[in-house]
Amino acid sequence: MLNYKKKSIAAVTLVEILVVIGVMAATIGMSAVFIKYQQPNIQLYAASHSLRSRLQKARQITLTEQIQHGIQFDTQDKSYLLIDTSGPTIVETFTLPPNIDFGAITQFTNNQVNFNSAGVASQAGYITIENSRGDQKTITINPSGYLEIE
Repeated sequence: MLNYKKKSIAAVTLVEILVVIGVMAATIGMSAVFIKYQQPNIQLYAASHSLRSRLQKARQITLTEQIQHGIQFDTQDKSYLLIDTSGPTIVETFTLPPNIDFGAITQFTNNQVNFNSAGVASQAGYITIENSRGDQKTITINPSGYLEIE
């Protein structure tokens, strides 16, 4: 007598598919709430790094072209300008994102940071930006021109 073996068929049931879809929906829902809650912090982080990058750009242009450049802060318009201080000429204009504002700009004459041909900052000081929830990031400019975000 011949012995036939039954082939087992692996299949996914409808219940398993529904469970997977339910778990994915719950995960996506929780992630969306978390991202919405963290959005002001994400914007603050991005704005602080963008400002630091622009300060470094002003310093780098000064070093390469041997023409003094700086950043002029306009707290009313929530913007800052990359300027050639020999003119003075505006090279670029940048605006802070919505819900981000300047908290404090300390120890800079006329809210302006300038770099000399050696890349040294004209004055040491702090620039604080804050989001709508009151969280803050501070960019420290050392006399040597070194920039740090706290």
